[in-house]
Order: sequence, then structure tokens, then C-alpha cells
Amino acid sequence: MFVIAIIFFSSCMDSVKSPKFKKQNISEIHFGQQLSDPYRALENLDDSLVKGYLKEYNEYSNNLLGGLEQKKQLIKDQNVFEKRKGIAYRKIQYVDDNIIYLKRKAQENYFKLCFINKSKNSNEILLLDPKTIDQDYKINYFKPSWDFSHVAISLTKNGDEFSKIIVLDVKNRNVLPVEIINCAPTVSGGINWLQDNSGFIYLRFSGNDSLEDKFLNSKSVIYTLGEKGDKFQDVFSKKNNKEASIQSNNFPVVKVYKDVDKYLFGHVAGAGSYHDAYFRKYSSLSLNSKWNLLFEKSEKIKDYFLKGDTLVYKTAKNASNFKICKTSIVHPDFSNSEVIVGEKQDQVIQDYIDIDNNFFYSTVKNGVEAKMFTISSSGDEKEISIPMASGKISFEKTNRTNLLAVYLQGWITPKTRYLYDINTLEFIKDSNYPANLDIGFDDLVVEEILVKSSDGKEDIPLSLVYKKGLKKDGTTPVLMRAYGSYGISMTPNFYYGFLLWAEKGGIYAVAHVRGGREKGDAWYYGGYKTTKPNSWKDFIDCTEYLIDNKYTSSTKMAIWSGSAGGIVIGRAITERPELYAAAIIDRGCLNTTRLHVGANGANNAREFGKYSDSIDFKNLYKMDSYHHIERNVKYPSMLITTGFNDSRLPPWHSIKFATKLNNSKPSDNLVLLKTEFDSGHGMVFDKKDKEFNMVAEVLSFALWQTGHPDYQLKD
Repeated sequence: MFVIAIIFFSSCMDSVKSPKFKKQNISEIHFGQQLSDPYRALENLDDSLVKGYLKEYNEYSNNLLGGLEQKKQLIKDQNVFEKRKGIAYRKIQYVDDNIIYLKRKAQENYFKLCFINKSKNSNEILLLDPKTIDQDYKINYFKPSWDFSHVAISLTKNGDEFSKIIVLDVKNRNVLPVEIINCAPTVSGGINWLQDNSGFIYLRFSGNDSLEDKFLNSKSVIYTLGEKGDKFQDVFSKKNNKEASIQSNNFPVVKVYKDVDKYLFGHVAGAGSYHDAYFRKYSSLSLNSKWNLLFEKSEKIKDYFLKGDTLVYKTAKNASNFKICKTSIVHPDFSNSEVIVGEKQDQVIQDYIDIDNNFFYSTVKNGVEAKMFTISSSGDEKEISIPMASGKISFEKTNRTNLLAVYLQGWITPKTRYLYDINTLEFIKDSNYPANLDIGFDDLVVEEILVKSSDGKEDIPLSLVYKKGLKKDGTTPVLMRAYGSYGISMTPNFYYGFLLWAEKGGIYAVAHVRGGREKGDAWYYGGYKTTKPNSWKDFIDCTEYLIDNKYTSSTKMAIWSGSAGGIVIGRAITERPELYAAAIIDRGCLNTTRLHVGANGANNAREFGKYSDSIDFKNLYKMDSYHHIERNVKYPSMLITTGFNDSRLPPWHSIKFATKLNNSKPSDNLVLLKTEFDSGHGMVFDKKDKEFNMVAEVLSFALWQTGHPDYQLKD
């Protein structure tokens, strides 16, 4: 248990002043709202004065964080856990009897691409060490062909999600003489191999250097094996497919779901939760072939698969918790489709699959309690008892019709792959799954709570992880996270970086705020545009619950999120600063009235609103943390990080927010800003030392600011 301590800033903090940036105020009136933007100049990241300021702020922040000697112990703790695991795996994929994955040994710093053929009991084979291509490259995505003859691999450097694709011949383990550029498969539908393995479809971007245009007018194109140079055939785009309602800010993504499907599917995708979908026969790939409308976004179809000519799909239309239906793809009729699984009152339908005429599906309650069900060919439905408690259940076919792969995971239990035998009704842990770990945390417990919302309309799920024997005396530090956008749920996820906080005696908390989809489609739209304030108000309600019920106190409350989750954290601290001791925001969305400027702005307008619309603008202003900073308010101490090469969200969101906060604060408020010049929006975990340092830095900062005696600066 932590001891209550009052933080006294050391002499080194008194003598070293944080950097300042000169105000150059720009005042605007938009739809009657006065906007004062004193740090607009920081949006010019090419300015040498701006770069110099960021480097000076980095030095200031790093010097202070470097004084936290126990940070080294947190890095050591993570390395010890890594050695317990032995090997770290990511992005594991099955192709018949081949298992392909990214692998990093405990003593290594980055991931390599490997595979093994389990039926031949072969030794592991190294497919690609990215360092053999370029010392700075990392693998951020890969996709094997259906016959496993080739693998398309996306390589990136400095955290830039705009990458290049190379193609590797699996048998000869040599890279083909082609490099495909202007692509970003991690954010735009991935890579989809054609059914005959002759090539693949990917989303190609314009290559325009302008950030504002970078994500505009993309097109799905085909790369054919054997072609040299960056050639492509346009198959789905605004220019060539007038029959599809494609706008310049849409991502016209083409998907190939199975190698036996007779169709290709075109999605008019983007930041919105639902989209229009089209289809065409695979046999007609010529440039002039037309796409047929499959469904419009008003059908609220989340995902689907084909079984012959039957389209099986999950929809939220008239079913906030989703239902599963089917219709003919030859003559689709969504108004009169057959319901396979109806909506459940308190459970959200999650995943589903058809195996040899046996239908399986999973549900989740409050985003954290998962169940598994089956429907036989005769229509009988029953719940299947799973071998371990799980917060998420997902399915995958195997190459044996009697075996279904079932993935289970929780907060303190690693993702585990089981094989469910349809004939014997038994679960067997898959011994061939590389990442199956027998690592337990018997000293930790999980508590799931429902918190009454301040508007009286909803119960907010709140997940807690802490050591057994917790005393509710208000002295335990909390590290709480949330996201609350795009309908993305904070699914129970085993990650040692978070559990390390609980192991040190704190409470790791996740607030499942509105704007996610933990409680269905209505939960998402309860934190969307006009209702977006519910996202941070739910977060505040969870904070007050923890304080009122003596789990913690305001001096022990640290909060952490990033990206769109920055809206929740930023507005929580600007609305109720007295509730928090520390806040960490990583690559946060903090200046929403300027979302239309910079990369991906037009696309993000679908989620948050348009600057040019009077109602949307008022919502954007409510979300804008930068514009809600007030002078001489004692905000919590802040650690704000951003990636200079961020192509999704301009880094100046974080830079402007930190600068205004730093220049508006009382003298004893600490605002640290770190700009990573070699990273972007993601790829924080591309190198082990970078990942471990980031986690240790966040935890040590939070422990410092919540008063842990071992995490104070040394004189």
C-alpha cells in the first residue's frame, strides 16, 4: 500500500524553467463563437523556431524524468517478465498447416517474420529480418497468399504509417524485385490477395506531400505478381466508378474474404461506423466492370461472410445490441432477411462463424463478460461453457471441419487459443499456438463495477485490477484509462505494462465510457457529436465513484489515454481539474476545432463533425480541450507526448495544448512535453527498448505525481 505524501518540487525544478513560446494571438469569430488561438504559429512544424522550441522542451522534460531513478527498476521489471515469456509474438496467422508470425526473442530489440509448418514438424524458418532491407525499417503489417507461396510485407521507418510493400517468395525466401509505395495498409483495409494468388489488391494513396491531401482521392488497385516497378490497375475509385457514391475523403477499400468466394467486395470506407458496400464477380476484373450495390450504410451492417451464395451478416438496424441475419447475395433483400440470432437484451453479439453447418456466436455483457453459444442445423440453441473466464471470444476456422479455433482473453489472463471439438464437445488448449502462455497473476484480482451516470440514464461499466487484500482507505493510487470514440470498445486485454501498475500496489482502472460500443450501438451514439460530452462526463463519474468509495483520493488519481481518447482526458481535466493529480496524454486529439486542418481532417469529420456546419462546430468547440484551458487554474501535472511524423493527427494538437497549459498555469503546476522526432501516430512498440522506456516513463511519472516516496526526484 502506498503512503500519502505531499509533493515538494526539488531545487532542480526551481532553478530550471520550462521553455516558453511567444504568443502571436489569432482571434476569429465562427458561428458567433469567439476563438482566441495564441499559439497558431506552432502549427508550422517546418519553422526552425518551432523545431528549436520542441527540442528545448524535450531536453527540459527528459532532464526531469531522468531524475526518477526508479524508472530503471520499472524497465528491469518488464525485461524480467519478457524473460519469463521467453519470446514475444505478434500478428499470428494460420494458412493451412503453416503458422506465420512476428517474433522477438527476449534478448532482441525488434520483431522478425518467421513461420513453421506444424504438420511436418519442421523447424522454425526465418522469412525476413527487416534489417537486411534497411537498418531503420520495421515490419508493421504482412499478409500471406492463400496458398502460402508469397507474403506481402509492409515496411515502415520513423513511425510513418505510409509505408512500402515488398513481396517475398516463401519457397526460395527471396524478395521479388518490386517496391510498392504510397500505401498504408495498417489504416486502410490491409492487403487482400486475389482468389487465384496471382496478385493482391491494396489501397493506393496519391503520394501528395501536402498533409491536407495525403488521405484524399485514394484508390484500390491490383498488383500482379511478376510485375516490375510500381504498376497498378485501378479496380475501385471515385474517378472510374461513378456507380458508387465515393467522395474524395472516402477510402474505397476492396476486400477478399475467402479464396473460394466468387465475389469481390468494395467498401466506401472511412472514419464512420458504417459504410456503403458493393460487390462484383471475381471473374470480371477489367477496368470498366461495374460494381453492384450490396447495401447502404443505413443498413448498419458491421461485418459479414459468404456461405455459397448466402450472405450472413451482423446488423444494428433496429437492434442496438446487434442481430445476425442472412439473405441471398444474388437477390439481396435486407428488409425481409431471415434472422439467425435475434438481439439479446443485455448482451452485445460479438463474433460468429459457421462450421460444417454448426453455427457459433459469442456475446459480451458490459464490454467485459463474454459467453459462447451454438445453434445446431436443426435450430437448437445452447450456451457452451468455456474453459476460462474471458472478456472477449473470437473464432477462426481450422483445416479440420470438426475443430473450431476459439480465442479467449482477459485482463490478467493472456490471449489463449483453444480447439473446440464439435463432435466430443471438448476444449483442448492448442499446443501449436506460439503465444499460449502459462503465466498467472494469482496475487491480482479483477473487479467489475457499474457506476451510475450523472445524467441518470446509464450505468457505466468500470473495470478494476488490483492486488488482493486492497484496503479502501483512500490512499491507493489509481491509473485510469478510457477511449470513447469510433465505437471502439476497451476490451479486456492482457498487457504487462498495465499490470505492472497493479503489481506495484496501485489500481489499474478502465472506464468504459459512452462513445465506445461496450453496451451496443446506442452506447456508441451516446457519445457521438452532439452527445460527445457524455464521454468525459462518464469518465468524471467513474472518478468520483472511486473517490467517494475510498478506493483512492484526488491526490492519488492519475489518468492516461491518447489519440481520440485525448478528448476524454483533456476535457475531464479542463472541466474538473481538482479531481486529478496527474494526466498523461499520448498523441491526443486536443484541438478539435482545427481537426479540418492537416492529415485525415476531412475523414475525421464523420466522427466528430464538420467545421463548416454550425451545429457540428458547436460540438467541436465543446470537445476542444485547448480552448477550455483557463488562466491560473491549478490543473493536474501533465506528461504530453506526440510523434513528429504523425500522419493521422497533427502533432501540433499536443504541442499547442501543452504550450498554452504551461503558459497559463500557476508556477507549481508541472507540464512536460515530449516530441518524438522518429515516430508517428502508432508504432510505439516497434522496438522493445522504446516500448519499455515509454511504459516506465508513464508509470514513474504517475507514481511521482501521486506521491509514492520511492518515485520522487533526488536532490
